[in-house]
Amino acid sequence: MNKIKKYVHDIDEELRDAQDYIEKALWYKAKGDSTRYAKYKEMSAQELNHATILHDMAVQDIEALDAVYPDIPIKMLEAWNNSHTEYVEKAAWIRQMHQM
Repeated sequence: MNKIKKYVHDIDEELRDAQDYIEKALWYKAKGDSTRYAKYKEMSAQELNHATILHDMAVQDIEALDAVYPDIPIKMLEAWNNSHTEYVEKAAWIRQMHQM
C-alpha cells in the first residue's frame, strides 16, 4: 500500500511543478519575453504529462490490487479518491492556464 502513497506524493509533486512553471510562463508572457514564456510553458507541459503518466499507472495498479484484494482498506481508498479528485481539478486548472 506504500506504493499508492508514493504515487500520490509523486503526482502531487509533478502537479506543483507544472503549476509553478506555467505561472512563471504567464509572468514572462506579461513581461513580453516570448522565449522564456515558451520554455516555461513547455516545462509545465512536461510536468503535467509526468503527472498524467503516474496517475494512469496508479489507476492500473489499484485496479490490479482490487482484483486480488477486493477488501482494500477504506482509508487507502479514501486517500486515493481524494488524490484522484485533486489531480483532476488541478490538472484541469493547469490546462486552462496553458490556454491563456
